[in-house]
Amino acid sequence: MTQDSRPSPPSAVTAFLRGVDRRARLLAQIQTGDARAGQAAVIAASRVFATEASQWPMPEWPRVFWRLLLSTPAMGHTVRRPAAGLLPGIARLPPAQRAAVLLHLVAGLDDTDGAAVLDLALTDYHARIRAALPQDPHGQPDLDVWRAWHAAVKRALDTLPDPAPVLSAVISADATATRQRRLRWLWLGVLLCALALAATFLIPIGRTALDGWRQRIHGQPLPPTAPPRARFDPDTPAGHPDLPLLAAPGELALARRLPVLAWLDAEALPAAPGQTATLPAAPPEPIHSPRLRQRMHAWDRLAPVERARARGAWAEWHALTDDERARLRAAAARFDALPDSEQQALLSRYAALPFDAHRGWHLGPRLGRDWPQIAPLLAYVRADERPALLQMLRNADAEQRALLARLAQSTPPQARARLRDALRALPPERRNAWLTAQLNG
Repeated sequence: MTQDSRPSPPSAVTAFLRGVDRRARLLAQIQTGDARAGQAAVIAASRVFATEASQWPMPEWPRVFWRLLLSTPAMGHTVRRPAAGLLPGIARLPPAQRAAVLLHLVAGLDDTDGAAVLDLALTDYHARIRAALPQDPHGQPDLDVWRAWHAAVKRALDTLPDPAPVLSAVISADATATRQRRLRWLWLGVLLCALALAATFLIPIGRTALDGWRQRIHGQPLPPTAPPRARFDPDTPAGHPDLPLLAAPGELALARRLPVLAWLDAEALPAAPGQTATLPAAPPEPIHSPRLRQRMHAWDRLAPVERARARGAWAEWHALTDDERARLRAAAARFDALPDSEQQALLSRYAALPFDAHRGWHLGPRLGRDWPQIAPLLAYVRADERPALLQMLRNADAEQRALLARLAQSTPPQARARLRDALRALPPERRNAWLTAQLNG
């Protein structure tokens, strides 16, 4: 059904009540044991449902209607003469068991909806139906009786007369009441429009009265406000998200050169005896420095990809230990003191290294030297596991890294995840012995 042809709420309620009327009348007649009492209960439940159906979504309507019907007072009485009415076998049952059986056989509800109508758990609903059935010679519920009840209900529904005129009158009365409510709202809208039209002619009179009322109000100026303690300056670097790297341009330059400096310090240009092996970091520039403000403006004009590269280099630089950064500062000083020809020769040697070696030197001089051997251990590692593994490798001594490199080379790829998990679970003081045992085993 398309949206244009969807029935209005009164039409939907009418269609629903007509659809359940035959089953409702049969259920009420058996539950009460009296056709008149059952008809009165159906009319009362239908009237309440038609008034309040808009409060619930349509899929909930069956549960709501049958709950309303079973909540009428006549539904909880014991049938006085069950043999004289329809389905005497069901009419003899206690009211609670009788309602559970009728919801299944007459109302046609599934077990979940039937249990919800009676506010029971599904297991309690099943137990109530089993208790209603007589037992066969083996002590089990007699299914032949259940089949006979089902067939009798079908025959009773087929022979039940058409809906009573009184129910149609209830439905029509509810529809008429809905139309009357709509007409009342329509006339209220017309009245409001008329009042608004009349107000347009009374505005000059009302404005004169308002001006006269205003003349009786005395005004007094407020005292002058105190000057603000501080004002926001968009040009100040204090709130800039990249202030740490902007305030340390020397450190940022070293961070961009990290891989080549790590290679120089570890392989090509180690500190000679008597040379300075470490250098401290220069202090950051003051927050109000004009040069820092100029650098901030230049930084904001960079392309996003350039800023991302600088942030990545800065993060790699600060992932190193303080000792490693001090060694790389000294290596940069030694390299910068060389003649241009020697610098170019060293840079050419570094450029000729394989890609994997370049990636390893991003981790600093200590891990970069061992990277070709320990790289298999970090292959296909999740991003959230990588920082902890790198920190474990940085904290390891030379002997431990050598053992780990040998074990990483001999461990098949499918077993490396278990190896990493075992390493993280071990305390640092036990790793050397564990690695040695794994290699010897």
